[in-house]
Amino acid sequence: MPFSIYTVKVLAIAEILHRWIGVLNGLDRSNRERIADFAEMIAATLARAAAAIAAIEVAPDDGQARAVALTELGRITGYVETIVAVLEHHLDGRKIAGIKRRLESLGAARLAHDVATEADGGRAENRSKAGHRTGPRLSRTARLRTAEGYFRALADGLRA
Repeated sequence: MPFSIYTVKVLAIAEILHRWIGVLNGLDRSNRERIADFAEMIAATLARAAAAIAAIEVAPDDGQARAVALTELGRITGYVETIVAVLEHHLDGRKIAGIKRRLESLGAARLAHDVATEADGGRAENRSKAGHRTGPRLSRTARLRTAEGYFRALADGLRA
């Protein structure tokens, strides 16, 4: 999977979890706080990953930036899995299954390869299978920053 697709999937997970805020607000205070804490950790992780990706786009041979990107993006899957574990008994099974499928599609081993080898610099346009443009062109960094915003909003909403 191209790294640019990985960032699209991370953004999709962020959007889905944010849409669940109504359901999540029905959780007891302890679980809401726990999820809010994880959402903040994910947001901070996404910010660090976006900074590393921006450095890679400027200097593709920056090994330290690649290492930071891999570390930070690898954390996201673990954090979201923890959120899913907290929600396992509180959400519809279809919702949980959908998030689990998306997490599985992120694949950490494949991510390591893609960050190391992708040459397009995140500049490829979003296109459907038919080759039509599917929406505004966002860079990998922009998608990660957008996902960061969703997770920060989720944390804020759960604490409101």
